[in-house]
Amino acid sequence: MERRKFITLTAVGGMAVSFTGISCTSRPAYYNVLDKPQQLSYICDAKTIRDIGMAYRAQTPAESGSDRLADLLSEDSTGHAVSSSSDNTFIQTLINQKITDDFEKGHTVLINGWILSVTEARQCALFFLNNK
Repeated sequence: MERRKFITLTAVGGMAVSFTGISCTSRPAYYNVLDKPQQLSYICDAKTIRDIGMAYRAQTPAESGSDRLADLLSEDSTGHAVSSSSDNTFIQTLINQKITDDFEKGHTVLINGWILSVTEARQCALFFLNNK
């Protein structure tokens, strides 16, 4: 293959890959906080969190997709999506408050012997999807 043709094909291929990647990165900056069950990670290892997530997805098929889980986790107490420009600290505080509210309201699930808030279970499910 001629050098010029090789360079052209490489450049075109690189642009195609970068454009494909650009269209897939529509997630908000705080997305990396949503799949980290911070409180649960103090007592569980990654495998246990993945197992909980897999079981929750099987138990709740309507919430088994990563976009759906992220939407549910990033809703405020009124059910509205938080701003995509929210910072990680705000999102972590929101998640912690949602966990507390879930326990106070009895919004819990029993998965693999663990009694978890629905928010924690959703975080585990998203963790499972993002760390298969």
